[in-house]
Amino acid sequence: MPVSQDELMYLQSQLEGLESIFLELMPFGVELKRQQVQDYYDKRFDSATKPVPSVAENELRRQFNTKANQVRNLVDSAESLGDAGNRLNLIRAAASLPAERTKPLRGNVQQFCKLLIFENKVDPTGLADIMRSNEVGAVEARVLLASAMFIIAEEVDHGGQPMPVRDLLAQFIGLVRAERLLARNDPFLGEAQCAYEAMREEEAE
Repeated sequence: MPVSQDELMYLQSQLEGLESIFLELMPFGVELKRQQVQDYYDKRFDSATKPVPSVAENELRRQFNTKANQVRNLVDSAESLGDAGNRLNLIRAAASLPAERTKPLRGNVQQFCKLLIFENKVDPTGLADIMRSNEVGAVEARVLLASAMFIIAEEVDHGGQPMPVRDLLAQFIGLVRAERLLARNDPFLGEAQCAYEAMREEEAE
């Protein structure tokens, strides 16, 4: 089903909120509650403007408010799925348009991603099933890409053997492209491709 420009912009905002949570908030132990999120960005704004207030303060405030809103909206959406502190709920909320959020993930994507996100493990049988499944849709594709993108480790346990996260992400990108699960300009696919290239460059250094 084609995705409209407005829906792509919505997904882009959701993805940016997800990045903020995983890269800015979680590492500093910020509780994922509306007020705590707003307080965090207010403090960031204060520290950015107090030493040298500039004429760009209004623009900076707008940017910080945008970020806080992205995160708060995503937290609200994740809470509709259960615990907003659950990383899989956050990814699912970010990867879905509002009408898709109440539908369960198809195939064994939920079980597979739980193991991946919480234990850094890949079930080889589950991966093989996903790669040949015809049940994987757009939401599942985004969830798989994001689950691999936001793993902190460089390797995961693949049936007792180490597997570079880069290789796992490459498989998911290949699946999405081969089956045309997402539009070429889908923000999750674009971000996954950038993440994969960055991992390749790190490996080459």
